[in-house]
Amino acid sequence: MLNQRQIEAFRAVMVSGGITTAAAAMRISQPAVSRLIRDLEARIGVTLFERRAGGRLRATADAAALFQDVERYFIGLEQIDQSAAGLRRRSRGTLRVASLPALYVDLLPRFIGRFLAQRPDLDIELIGNSSEATIELVSSGRCDIGFVDSPFDHPRLRREELAGVSAVAVVPAAHPLAGNQMLAPSDFEGNPFVSIARATQLRTRIDAFFLSQGVRRQLGPETPLSLIACSLVAAGGGLAIVDPFTAAAVRDPAVCFKSLDPRIEVSFSLVTTQNTHLSGPAQDFIAGIQREFAQLV
Repeated sequence: MLNQRQIEAFRAVMVSGGITTAAAAMRISQPAVSRLIRDLEARIGVTLFERRAGGRLRATADAAALFQDVERYFIGLEQIDQSAAGLRRRSRGTLRVASLPALYVDLLPRFIGRFLAQRPDLDIELIGNSSEATIELVSSGRCDIGFVDSPFDHPRLRREELAGVSAVAVVPAAHPLAGNQMLAPSDFEGNPFVSIARATQLRTRIDAFFLSQGVRRQLGPETPLSLIACSLVAAGGGLAIVDPFTAAAVRDPAVCFKSLDPRIEVSFSLVTTQNTHLSGPAQDFIAGIQREFAQLV
């Protein structure tokens, strides 16, 4: 079993770059730091530092490898300490939210900003990820709330569908279609089309939008993110259809956004774990985001 004080001395030397500064940081003598390092090397049977003239140390490759694990250990301790401090104060909480990029880019950061303005002692961690990864984060307990774009069946999760919103077309500002207020499937004929990646709800509904009218697209680039699709359109890559939240986040004057007829509805779901009591902040967060979506309809 490694000695905690030896690990602290090793980390101090790696972080500060020398025995002298490590001793000052640990508030012990330089010989004490040297002894702790020697004892650690003897314990693990590996040379961690090359001794050079003037008492200088040079970390070995083994020291660099060990340091990565030591840092993860200390970061974990700091997180535990912060959580414990929050429990002691009872005035602070932590809410971990995972979301697919469509909501992560604009809507959720804006909502969280307003939410935190009323709760300055609350910590919120927002993680951007795919729907599949978000489901895993919530089901494993690493996140409290998740936002996904596809139906699923998971024994440990509760899914609540939020109010649907309308997808929009992305058109270059200099394109002839930029003057139209609304676009139909036939308007896309003869133009390269930037597609959202397959196996997503949005892609499925976009495909149905064109199939229902018998329109064949001139398929161009394909991307997993609506934000990238907008950039491709701005660069002359063609036309695209994206979710309205990504469209709201784009400030590029090279593109404009148009309504669609027939409408393409995009829906998102809020995910929490089954049989788990949500904290007060989590319940407030869910109620607030439900109102946010309801106002968009």
